[in-house]
Amino acid sequence: MMMQLLTLRESGIYKLPDDREFVVERRDKYGYSLFTPQAWRSNGRADYYIHADGRLLSKGTTTRWRLCDLTDTGLTAQA
Repeated sequence: MMMQLLTLRESGIYKLPDDREFVVERRDKYGYSLFTPQAWRSNGRADYYIHADGRLLSKGTTTRWRLCDLTDTGLTAQA
C-alpha cells in the first residue's frame, strides 16, 4: 500500500547528511525526483527518486538514505 509522502517544496534545495545538495521536483502524487544543482540547471537526469515509502532510490536501487535524512536549506532553485 502506498503511503503519502511529506510535502517537499517544488524546486526547493535540500541537503543530505553528507552535505550534498539536491533540487526537488515532484514526479507524481507519490514521489519526487532529486537533482544535483548542476543537473537541474542543464535539464539533466535526477540522481535520486523518492519512493512512496520514503526510501531514496538511485538507478532503481535502494540507497541508505530516506526522506527523513533530507534537510530543507530554505533556498529555492531558479526555474
